[in-house]
Amino acid sequence: MAAAEARERVLQHASEMFHREGFHAVGVDRLAAAAGISKKTLYQLFPSKTDVLVAVLEDSHEMAVADLPDEHDDRSVRERLLGIFEAQRIYAARPEFSGCFFVNVANELRDPTHAAVEVAHLQKSELTKYVRRQAAVAGIDDGDLLAEQLTVLHAGAADYALLTGTYPPSVFRAVEALLDAVGVE
Repeated sequence: MAAAEARERVLQHASEMFHREGFHAVGVDRLAAAAGISKKTLYQLFPSKTDVLVAVLEDSHEMAVADLPDEHDDRSVRERLLGIFEAQRIYAARPEFSGCFFVNVANELRDPTHAAVEVAHLQKSELTKYVRRQAAVAGIDDGDLLAEQLTVLHAGAADYALLTGTYPPSVFRAVEALLDAVGVE
């Protein structure tokens, strides 16, 4: 098996396993076996298990932005921002839903200076950046505040869905109220 193929298999299996079980619960032996390679080969590809996690997080950019409605469509800013939460509601209903991967990594590692937590933070900040761009399109004066508020609601809704098994319908009313307050039509 070529190194590029082996690397891709490690990342695929690591992503699935880290999402489902967490970082610390997945041993290097299990990860190598799942990818169909030896532990020695895994360490030739990645100097440490942390390096595997960092690579998984770096490859997760699409996950960070996949639920964000396209900014170039004909929907209004309001529809796009509500669409973020609708996409999250759909995702939270999936059987494999285990909360926000980026927040889970930060919670498990508990060190904001850890390389993986720094990458998780960068990926999670994609939502905040998106909301800021939408606020600018809508002509909102304090887009930073709206972006922070909606990011906090998004994180809280994921936590609530994980804990209760139900996505909170009230999140849509809260988003609507925030958008009304700043005049997003």
